[in-house]
Amino acid sequence: MTEAVVNKPTLLVVDDSRLMRVAARKILKDEFDILEASDGEEAWDVLQASPHVSLVMSDLSMPNLDGLGLLERIRTSDSVEVQNLPVIIVTGAEDDDGSKTTALAAGASDFITKPFESVQLLARAKAQAKQQLTQQALQDSEASKEKLAAESSSDLLTGLDNQRAFNNHVVESLSYAARHHTELALILIQIEKYKVMFLRRGKQTAEEVLRRTARLLSRDRRREDKVARIDMDTFALLLPSANAGGARRVGEHIHQSLQSDDFEVDGESIPVRTSLAISFVPGNREISADALLDDATAKLKRAIESGGNCIQYDEDTSAAAADNGTIAKPPSLPEPIPVASSTDVEQALQALMHQRQTGQSSEPLVRAVLPLLQAWSRENGGICATQLEDIRNALNAEHNVETNDLASAPS
Repeated sequence: MTEAVVNKPTLLVVDDSRLMRVAARKILKDEFDILEASDGEEAWDVLQASPHVSLVMSDLSMPNLDGLGLLERIRTSDSVEVQNLPVIIVTGAEDDDGSKTTALAAGASDFITKPFESVQLLARAKAQAKQQLTQQALQDSEASKEKLAAESSSDLLTGLDNQRAFNNHVVESLSYAARHHTELALILIQIEKYKVMFLRRGKQTAEEVLRRTARLLSRDRRREDKVARIDMDTFALLLPSANAGGARRVGEHIHQSLQSDDFEVDGESIPVRTSLAISFVPGNREISADALLDDATAKLKRAIESGGNCIQYDEDTSAAAADNGTIAKPPSLPEPIPVASSTDVEQALQALMHQRQTGQSSEPLVRAVLPLLQAWSRENGGICATQLEDIRNALNAEHNVETNDLASAPS
């Protein structure tokens, strides 16, 4: 067997006739480095020892292991490089069309019939070698892209940080928060049914929705905030030094903006539904990056499973870690404010319907309407929950003042 020439593709000629091997070598030697084998078994050994082989030209009828047997071994090899080798089957006058059909079904790349013409043989071999070289170049390019993506810190589609870079930001920010006893919040945003959108509306439209979402999430962010695309349909927002109320307001603003933003692509309006999860770390607790990400991921899963298009968070927007590293359960809810009477409710609704004053204090009106607004807020993913909580607290404070006045009044 001859030694491989670096600048030439390597061709393995397999034939039990030495005369045919010599003839093929004379025709192909200027364009190829030639290796030879007398049957399929010997050819298989050559392929195992010579990973640089670019093309196989094999006779169909041979002892020990014929051309079909060799072809089957090549196509079922554990090596992807061997599997993808082009194989030209050389047939004799005695081989019928059925044999050729069988070889084609088994994965033959091309056929040539004995006795072969030199011009035809060389043209067929060069064509297959060129196709193999192109395929290999494409595979190498794809492998390079994947390696670059793995090593890069940016998402190629949106220009945001990728998951690898974002995880590093989470670790660094949690470390800073623990040292300086500052707060931190994490928000996950998932575009619902993105795969369905991709299949129904096409890659271009689906990817444009991702790019526009990235731009919206990056809008008006602080310098220390980090925005990333961490999965195919999922974005993440890290808010260092954000308090609980601020994190909830940011989440509500994002949710409302994504619902109302004009996702029009090529003149077609694209409805986009999103679910959000908010995890919050107060300044007096520590939590690992994995625990924080797991908590947010679990909340996002609950949001989707509950019907989606909502925001999921702890009742106190707290994701503080307990001493064992797990997420703390939310504290019990505050005592409810005194329930409005049926007369108050009726007067309040009548006043709202006719846009007139009740002639009484506004407190009964607020007490009557607040439960309705809270129920609406819960059904819509916590929209305006912060503002409603402020109203509840004000009513509680008023109620406490009245109770104390009554207790201190002379009998």
